Amino acid sequence: MIPSFDMSGVLPPHNGVDPTNPLNMSPYPATMVEVVGRFAYSHERRTILTGLLNYRRDLMAAGLCDAFQWIDGSFVEDIENTDSRSPNDVDIVTFFRRPVSDAQWQGWAEANAGLFTPDATKRVYKCDAYGVDLGLEPEHIVGHTHYWFGLFSHRRITNLWKGIVRVQLDAADDALALELLLSQTQ
Repeated sequence: MIPSFDMSGVLPPHNGVDPTNPLNMSPYPATMVEVVGRFAYSHERRTILTGLLNYRRDLMAAGLCDAFQWIDGSFVEDIENTDSRSPNDVDIVTFFRRPVSDAQWQGWAEANAGLFTPDATKRVYKCDAYGVDLGLEPEHIVGHTHYWFGLFSHRRITNLWKGIVRVQLDAADDALALELLLSQTQ
């Protein structure tokens, strides 16, 4: 469940029950239906969510089906009230298992480089998107996770500690989320 914004306008870093229990900590597991239900409350946010759903569709079309994402940035903040502006995009890190053999990986990665090139993903999908290959050596995965969690768990300017949302890549859930999103734009 995605918690409510705290008094600082961010998702809390833990749900306030017992921060020593990992189940009470960010990243908060959610479905895309929950993400749409929670964050599609303005035209700008619905546009970003449409881009995110299209990005997720294209990741799955490229074969990245065994993956999950961390969603963060001003998109999961009450930025309209704290900073008097709408979010410009959504920050995404996709943690994925390679959809092809190690021998095919280099060719696949080159053919799909646009899915993890932030300038391209911002322009095409309104997603500031990055990837973490879960086929790397464990030390590298830990290093990448450490970096992204450190970056995403704090507001850049104020260093305020905040939460992250975690969603699985799931075509069926995305189809329902798109239906919900479309019903909100009519």
